[in-house]
Amino acid sequence: MMKNRFIAKVLIGMCIMTMSLSVLVKPAYATDTNTLAGETPSGIPFSKMEEEIDNYVAAYIGKTTPGAAVAVVKDGKIIHLKGYGYADLENEVPVDPQNTVFEWASTSKLFTWTSVMQLVEEGKLDLDKDITAYLPREFAEKLSYSQTITMRDLMNHAAGFGDYAFNIIVFSPDQLVSLEEAILRDKPEQYYEVGTASAYSNYATSLAGYVVQTISGQPIEDYEREEIFNLLSMENTSAHPTAEDNKRILNNKAQGYLPDQQGGFLPGNWSYVSHLPAGSINGTVEDFAKFAMALTPGEGQRSPLFQHPETVEILLSPSYDPSGAMKGTAHGFFQYEGATPTFGHGGNTAAFSTQFAIVPEERFGIVILTNAYLEMDILFGLQDLLLGRDLTDIKVPDEALPSSNQVVGKYVPMERQVGNFLDFAKYLGLYEVKPAGENKITMNIGAYRGTYLQTGPYYYEVIDDNIPLFRNIYPVLKFDVENDVVTQIVVGNGMDLSPLPQGRTMPFLIGSFSLLLINVLFFFITPLVLLIAAVRRRKTTMEHASMEPEKKRFYIYQLVLALFGTVIIINNLIPVAKIMTSSFRTAAEMKPFILLNYPLLIGMIVAAIFNAKIVKQMDAATKKEKALYFSTLLLLMSLASLLWHWNFFALVG
Repeated sequence: MMKNRFIAKVLIGMCIMTMSLSVLVKPAYATDTNTLAGETPSGIPFSKMEEEIDNYVAAYIGKTTPGAAVAVVKDGKIIHLKGYGYADLENEVPVDPQNTVFEWASTSKLFTWTSVMQLVEEGKLDLDKDITAYLPREFAEKLSYSQTITMRDLMNHAAGFGDYAFNIIVFSPDQLVSLEEAILRDKPEQYYEVGTASAYSNYATSLAGYVVQTISGQPIEDYEREEIFNLLSMENTSAHPTAEDNKRILNNKAQGYLPDQQGGFLPGNWSYVSHLPAGSINGTVEDFAKFAMALTPGEGQRSPLFQHPETVEILLSPSYDPSGAMKGTAHGFFQYEGATPTFGHGGNTAAFSTQFAIVPEERFGIVILTNAYLEMDILFGLQDLLLGRDLTDIKVPDEALPSSNQVVGKYVPMERQVGNFLDFAKYLGLYEVKPAGENKITMNIGAYRGTYLQTGPYYYEVIDDNIPLFRNIYPVLKFDVENDVVTQIVVGNGMDLSPLPQGRTMPFLIGSFSLLLINVLFFFITPLVLLIAAVRRRKTTMEHASMEPEKKRFYIYQLVLALFGTVIIINNLIPVAKIMTSSFRTAAEMKPFILLNYPLLIGMIVAAIFNAKIVKQMDAATKKEKALYFSTLLLLMSLASLLWHWNFFALVG
């Protein structure tokens, strides 16, 4: 659904689709850009903008997404509104920008932050006050977080929360729960000091939405309908998880898709979100464009969303800046490194992708909706085409700068699973910073690479990349350095990075992987060897003297002991495989496997004790038999320790 899912999938690679499909264009009302004076923030004359957009989108329709809807606004008007490709491939239904409904995913957060600022403007909410002051006492006590959290912390994704991968999206309305229940059920660990880092958090937005809900006295989806959608005549939009308040829009909802390995598309599921403030809105690109226009009023003019002109200015001003040098997050909006200050957000559900960006100074904005999972070529590429800055203009200043070798190393996102068994996931694809010449570095994520130039002490700006990820998500890296050691990479927008923490350093990671590999090989091979040996011994003992009882029991218990290792490994590989094949899993799916680890551990200990007694009783135990027993025992202990260290005994949900 969200950026955090985008990054996770980028780490393991993304399939680039090659299916050929003709581009369908559905024009709608729009200003005639052929006669419109001026240019886009990136410098494209408006007279050529439509052609540029059409040509760019045409290169990707049918390859990275079946369909897309694009809106461009300027000076309070929609100057480009088109649908491209298909909303439904099977039935060849073209995308209609005025009627086709898409899932807006994490861009829904922008409506939560807008709601927050409306309450701030009314004097009902203070951004820097402990949020528990606005929550029912019993609810606040159940949250049980030790550190104080303010609304500003939530908006900055700086409330100390790690990620929580479960229950984000479900595929049936029957699996939805109330917002209150979702917040209390899906609590992430608060693992870093509040305000010291920005780690993207769906949970933080949910909590902010619940504050809005408590203060306003009505469900957040009703509040947004009355105070945003109705004010802007967004008639084809709903924030309700099932669009219960505007069901007719479901008749025009697009089919979502997933890329398949043959270069085509597979039908995906519609997404249902209990944490609705974080990503539940469904609507058309035309309606979303109305929101963009509302946030780009003329100088001195009042936005229809607020009572005072300055409220929009406050909303779109930096709010996260621990280093003193970064723009970072602007009250929940992401600030992009465009040609002119640019604000927006992106998002993904299970089968839709979205990008929204506005340039207040130029009263310009774009909205891009696609019906494909993790599409980014159209989303980021088109944004860069219309809003991007010229990276060749970035130069090294005339001053002595620290050596780039000081920042070299491996880093991991602050937005990571802490306290549950998916803790390992972000360590599978570490971010590696390498020197690339004087004042230059590259940041590598697997095969993906961004090149950066140092333009200030420990301050690096992207100048080239081989995927739009870097210029859109990591355009600037500010290295915090203490005693010549990097303590954090400040990025803002929930994307900060940290050096490998204690207990997760490279020697430990390599050791953990090696130990796991040894255990897998041993406990998958040893039971087979023991079974084959047992069959051979049975044939031998039928022809000659029978095996002594103690030795027979030894091999039986040894086989049982080895099988415990096999079953434990399989039991833990299943939930890992489930979450790796589909990012959207519920805690209920995972919990039985975690619970099963406990009786398996107890059974393993009991079997080890029995086998130890047998070994002690055996008068003629060979060195080979003793070595087998102690090797099995040692590896079982290491396996249990490994699983414990990586939280495979920690309950979820």
